Formats: sequence, structure tokens, C-alpha cells
Amino acid sequence: MCGVKCITFALWINILSVITGENNFQLNLTPLNAVIHVGKDLELTCEVTNCKNNVDFVWKAALDQFLGGESESEKNVSRLLIRNISVKHSDTVVCKATCQGNQLQKMTKINMFSFPEDPILPKIKSLIANQEQELKCTVHNIYPLKSFQIQWLRGDKILREEEPDEATSDHVQSYSSVFNYTPSVNDLGKNISCKATLKIDTINQERTTTGEYGPGTITVSSNDTSVKLGEHLEITCHADGNPKPTIFWWKLGEAGPELQSQNHKLTINNATWSQTGCYLCKVSNDVGSQQMSVNVTVVGPPNIPKIQLSHREEPKEGESISILCSLDGGPAELKLYRQSQSNVTGDPKKSTVLLNISSIQITDAGIYICEAKNDFGIERSTINITVQAAQHDFWRKPDLPVVILPAVGSVSLLTAAVLLIRHCRKQAKSVSGNIPLD
Repeated sequence: MCGVKCITFALWINILSVITGENNFQLNLTPLNAVIHVGKDLELTCEVTNCKNNVDFVWKAALDQFLGGESESEKNVSRLLIRNISVKHSDTVVCKATCQGNQLQKMTKINMFSFPEDPILPKIKSLIANQEQELKCTVHNIYPLKSFQIQWLRGDKILREEEPDEATSDHVQSYSSVFNYTPSVNDLGKNISCKATLKIDTINQERTTTGEYGPGTITVSSNDTSVKLGEHLEITCHADGNPKPTIFWWKLGEAGPELQSQNHKLTINNATWSQTGCYLCKVSNDVGSQQMSVNVTVVGPPNIPKIQLSHREEPKEGESISILCSLDGGPAELKLYRQSQSNVTGDPKKSTVLLNISSIQITDAGIYICEAKNDFGIERSTINITVQAAQHDFWRKPDLPVVILPAVGSVSLLTAAVLLIRHCRKQAKSVSGNIPLD
């Protein structure tokens, strides 16, 4: 009944649907607002939907300055590949699609950044408390510099924050931060580090380098480094440094340093006099080394001193002699004196006292005392010295007055002897004359 009118209406509906369908094709461009590191490859995809025919694609920059890129299209899809992307590609890219005379376009912004390396922090000779040290941190190949920040940290504590003065930059560049830093005592033992941050859109890149530094401030556990004879002493040595320093204890001696400990702790058990002396705490790592000296004193009553005479035999009048007073171990003040009479006082810093008598006399005989004294006690040793009287030589030529008297005495004795002999002979003859004869 509708006849020609119905057929005409149906045709118009089909025509309108075809026209409407062709005009409603859609264009999608991915990724939108790409963020990519300089030197990487970027692929953009432009896709058309609701177009039954082949689509013509055109890629270009918003300012018609787009450089590089390889495009490939098939039916309703086109891809643009940009290899080894650089700062010059930072632009708005347009994809234009034409379907049966109808045209659509989409745009995407390419955002580049560059942050390929960790910060470089040169090795630091040492960080010493309350002593200023210049530190330098360098980061290479940064883009964009306006989005860049450096922080200096000691442990978790932020010491300084710094942003480049340049507000804009159109190329990859390096940046250095110089920091004059004075460590505090509270900072000792904490690492020093340089933290670099690049923030751009959704990208937040962070890189941190911890500085290596040689041993700086050395501390010991106690300033009291004296120990009583036979008792225990422990001293610990600490040093700031990264990598962690190795610690050795040495004792200085006449033959050279002697290793005492291969860790931070010096332990003296049952202290003896020989352990008195200068000890070195030596700390070192790959960057440098430091040392600190500690004087250890062993205290207690002195040992019994020794007293010696230079002569093995009893000295004779007029001879030269020496008396030696000595002490092993100490410290103590030495005295050498004759009983009830002070002769010599020693130096507390010396372990011997010497008394020389150039021509000893009988009156020099007696008891001599060697005394060692300190705050903890007194010890003494004695020696009894006797002196031989000199023997006179009677056969030597005497002086004239001395010769005369013995000579006179000898003549008198001889005369008396002669007279006595003569008298005896006379008596003998008289007796023989009176003997009767038979």
C-alpha cells in the first residue's frame, strides 16, 4: 500500500546511515604525552576505526620542524618509529588521517629527559670534626636542567639542597655542586652522600653516591691510660672513614714498632713494668691513613734496687772506686747515700745513680744505701764497704832524721854485746885454772 513512497524512504535511510558512518570514523594516537630517556627508541601508533576503506596517514611536527623517524602504514594503522631519540625531537607530533575525503588529526607531546649516570663524588682525604672540607659532586648528561636538584646528606640528615640557577635549557649538560662542609662531632661515623633527583611529569628519577673518605677524627675510649701493676687495662680506638677503616695497635720500642692488636681494642692483662710506653692506634682504608699515640703508664711500688761496687775485692786507701745504684722497672726516685749522711739524689726520669770516690780513705768506709721511692712505697738495698790501710815500705830510702835514730840504737846494742862476750870468756878461764889435778 505504501508502494514507491516506502521504497524511497528506505533508500534515504541507507544513504544517511552510510554517510553518517563514514563521517563518524575515530582516530586514536598512542602513547599520549610520552616521556622517554634520551637515546632510547620511541614508537607512536595512529589507528583509525569505523572506516571501511583504506586510510591515508600523514605524520608531522606541530611546527613543521620534526626531524627523523620512519613511518609504516597499512589499511587503518600507521606507526612512526624514532630511533635514538634526542633533545631535538622534543616537540608536539601530529598524526593526520583521511578516510574518503574526511580528515581527523591527533597530537602527542614527546617529553625527553636524560639522567644516565650516578653522581660522581671524588674521594675525600678525610673528614675531621670542626675542620672545613670542600666537597664536589658532579652529574653528567642532565636534561632538562630546570627539573634537576642535588641534596647533600650526612647519614639521613639533609645538609644542603641546591637547584641550578638556569631556568631553562635546550641541550644535555653536566652540573657540579661545590659544598664547603664543616663536620660536627655528632656527624662522626655517618656516611656523606650526594643525592641527585630529576622530576619531570610522572617521572621521578633519583641517584645517590656515597662518598669514600679516609680516616679522620680518631677517638679513644678513655683519657686515663694508667694501670696498676698486675691489673687489667683496656683501651678502644675508633675512627671515622668510608670504607670502614682497619685498626691496628702498635707499641713503640727500641727495636721498632711491635704489633699488639689487630682490632680496635688494646688489652693489657696482668700489667708489668715492661708494658709502660707509647702505643700507636693506626687506622687505614683505601683512601688514606691516620694514627694517634697513647702513653700507657704502669704504676705501683718500685722493685728492689741494686747496689754494686766497682771493686771485687776490698778497696785500699787511695784507690778510686764507683758505687752504682740502679732500678729495673719504676718509675721511682733513686737515692744513693751513706748511712746517716746524704750523698747523691737521683733524677726521677733516670734508672741509675753513680757515686765516684777518686781517692778512698779509711773514713769513707761504712754502709751505703740505694733507695727507690714513689707514691706507692719505698725499697732499699745496702752494701758495707771496708777500706784496707795502706802498708808502708821500710826498705825505701828514708829521710835523714829518720835514719839517724835507728843507726844510733844499733851501735849501742852491738857495743853491749861485745862487752858481754868478753866478760864470759874471762869467767871461763878463771874456772879452768882452779880445777885440781889428779
